[in-house]
Amino acid sequence: MRAGALGLAVVLLSGPGGTGALAAPPARAAALTWERVFGAPATKPDVYLRAKVHEGSGPARSFELWREGERRLKRVEEDGLELRVEDEGRPGAPAYVFTVVDRRAGTLRRLPAERAGRLGPAFTWWTQAHLLSLPGPRYTLQRVPGPGARWGGARCEWYLFTPDGQPGTRVCWSREFAVPLRIDEQRGADWWTRLSVESIGPIPPEKRDWKLDTAGLRELALPEPDED
Repeated sequence: MRAGALGLAVVLLSGPGGTGALAAPPARAAALTWERVFGAPATKPDVYLRAKVHEGSGPARSFELWREGERRLKRVEEDGLELRVEDEGRPGAPAYVFTVVDRRAGTLRRLPAERAGRLGPAFTWWTQAHLLSLPGPRYTLQRVPGPGARWGGARCEWYLFTPDGQPGTRVCWSREFAVPLRIDEQRGADWWTRLSVESIGPIPPEKRDWKLDTAGLRELALPEPDED
């Protein structure tokens, strides 16, 4: 399973060591905390967006994301990879199940959240729903002075995220949809675009079909835990 490719649609700000839940405040005082800025619920929890992830010298990769509140999401990438996450738990006790589809290989695999997490820090509900990984314990987060911006038809505000000992990352965050509309990474004296949202808004009626087309797919059995 090409698990790594699915992670490319998420910007891993923390590197290894991010957790599967919203982070606690950093160990030292910072201008703002991750939870305060990025943890607030979206004012518009249902969202459909189209975006590109830019991968250094390689071509940009396009993907689409559907998110229906905290209940379910779907992401489709241009190379035939598809990820679905759905809450199959009781009210107040979410139990997310990940479905990974590789249409080029003709395979489908279903994993509960605890098994999906073994694939890497990108495989959590929050990370996939909000297109950001969770931070490590030590960082600074600052509001960038000046007016906000518009990307993909929505407004966002710029923040500078700087992990200890690492270059900074600028995140233009939409409080409306609770996703970044643009992410720029610092490379020396320059800034390089990592994520850019081309369009974003409520899920249109013609895009509300959540049925998974399993024609031509074979479902793979879950490996033993030590084989994940």
